[in-house]
Amino acid sequence: MRRRSMQVLSGLVVVLASLTACDGGDGDGDGDGGDGKPSSATSSTVTPTSPSPSTTAPASTLKSIPVYYIAESQGSFKLYREFRNVPNTGGAVASAVSAMTRLAPRDPDYMTPWRPARRVSVSRNGSNLAVDLSGDAFSNTNVGSELAATAVQQLVYTATAAASQSGTPATTVTITKDGKAADVWGTVRIGNAMTRAPRADVQAQAWVTSPQEGDIRKAGQVTFTGFGTSFEATFGWVIRTRAGATVAQGSAMGGTGTGGFGSLSFRAQLVPGTYTVVLSTDDPSGGAAGHGPATDDKTFTVR
Repeated sequence: MRRRSMQVLSGLVVVLASLTACDGGDGDGDGDGGDGKPSSATSSTVTPTSPSPSTTAPASTLKSIPVYYIAESQGSFKLYREFRNVPNTGGAVASAVSAMTRLAPRDPDYMTPWRPARRVSVSRNGSNLAVDLSGDAFSNTNVGSELAATAVQQLVYTATAAASQSGTPATTVTITKDGKAADVWGTVRIGNAMTRAPRADVQAQAWVTSPQEGDIRKAGQVTFTGFGTSFEATFGWVIRTRAGATVAQGSAMGGTGTGGFGSLSFRAQLVPGTYTVVLSTDDPSGGAAGHGPATDDKTFTVR
């Protein structure tokens, strides 16, 4: 996936933010979308003290929290996920949402249109999460209609993923700005309960889930995992050196082949060095059918 500027794509309407049908459980490793029993009402407030939380994991840090980011894929904005160590400033959901607005993604191809939120408050009523953010979270003025709709789903996916991972799944999220419903970024109305948009509408079709960007692996047989959907459930992969030389390539099976998402894995024998792995969907049309294959890449080190 090449780095591209996140410019507004014209001619697209805002539909993702108002979807009411929830996609089922993710099956993509973070336990999202579960349908556990509703919990009693709870609340928490996050007021971060630093705009640049440390990437280390002190005792006050929640480890491996799912945080969703955005990148351009196949001509539109799509969601990708990273597992991050985030400051524990009020519970899993509030901490994950705060990190979503404040932590830069590890992968340089990803981005977030949110701005650092001075305050994130979360309350719960049954299976609904109420997430209130201070107005500064919406202060980015360079957000068009499609990106705004995707950003709302970014928050919904992040909040429900964190809730599920903490053992208290939620099915809807009500987002407010300074305690009120609002029209944000001039294009999206928030204040009503929202569910996750269908995965096929908002998630990228190819993810490298392990290693994550910047990870270190031991020399020898390295295992790679991914997630997505592809024609006939077939993905291609290639591993290149820093200089661009191909050292391994092949194919892997994952998903249903008929639009369903699923996991995949493959292995490669690697000596010490810095590498980039690229995962791509199969495109039997050779690009004639649209924007070509979906791709995701991660740079990592072998020692």
